[in-house]
Amino acid sequence: MFKRIFAFLVLAFALFGPQSSAQEPIPCTSNGGTTCTFSPTQTTNTYQFGDGSRLTVQFNTVLTTFTLDVTVSHPMNPLPLDPKEFPAGTVCVQYLTSLFNSCDQYDFSGSSGGPNGVPVKNKDYKGLITLTLTYNTSPTFIIHNPAFGHAPGDITTFTEDILTIYSEPFITDPTMGGKIPGLSSVVALDEPLTESDSGCLTLTPTNNPSEQKPQVEVALKVASGLNNLACTGTGIRDKTARLSVALTDPSTGDFISFPPLKNVEGNKFHWDSKAGLNEYDISTEGLPDGRYTVTVFSSKFSPQSASFCLLGGSFLSCL
Repeated sequence: MFKRIFAFLVLAFALFGPQSSAQEPIPCTSNGGTTCTFSPTQTTNTYQFGDGSRLTVQFNTVLTTFTLDVTVSHPMNPLPLDPKEFPAGTVCVQYLTSLFNSCDQYDFSGSSGGPNGVPVKNKDYKGLITLTLTYNTSPTFIIHNPAFGHAPGDITTFTEDILTIYSEPFITDPTMGGKIPGLSSVVALDEPLTESDSGCLTLTPTNNPSEQKPQVEVALKVASGLNNLACTGTGIRDKTARLSVALTDPSTGDFISFPPLKNVEGNKFHWDSKAGLNEYDISTEGLPDGRYTVTVFSSKFSPQSASFCLLGGSFLSCL
């Protein structure tokens, strides 16, 4: 028991002890709209809202100094969605504070020369913009297949799903992320499943010999039946399954970041027909000590999550 407690304290210190001098996001907090300043030396800001959500805006390179406002509007379901991108039955995610059947849409404006004063690419910034959204869902709302809706330019119809990463820890708020070339309205969406399947996720950390790289072996079994919690029956191949790895607070489980992974397998699982498993290997090379949440999401089943912990580059049991 003492060893487990000691390991936890060391792990917590590794996360929350002295930090590097790298730029940290500056929080901007308001119950209404919020305004933050970006510059060549301040390329990332985090906006916090009274509904409990948090949006981080990160530019690859900022060329000028400008302010950016983010406000939350509340249109009603159904939103104007492009049926070529979002299947019938897609709805916005219901937050804990959402009014009945209303949405939480994030709108941008600012002091620059783009639509609604947003910054202009190649004038105010270069490269893509990374958006990371954390939100508090209603306990009665079930996520099926997450999507991150984007209405590009000054149009009001959401025509793009920009979702590339998604984390759904067991007891804390979900987080989704994506990249866009220019700032315009975004919203967290939920698409209906295409199949009545269940998914079961197993992580197997391996401390390989020194000539090999440490990794986490991910085994995903997909089986027929929505409430097939043990995934009994023949395994099904899932070509739509995607995987994200999030660094999370070891004591609360709160999202911290999506660390870059090495030797990424194209974010696609490979199929083991003999075992009936969808498999993926996560390289832990270069990952800092901490607790990680692995989330798999798909059009066949609701998101599944599991955790692993690293200390001194080696695996240990997560408390």
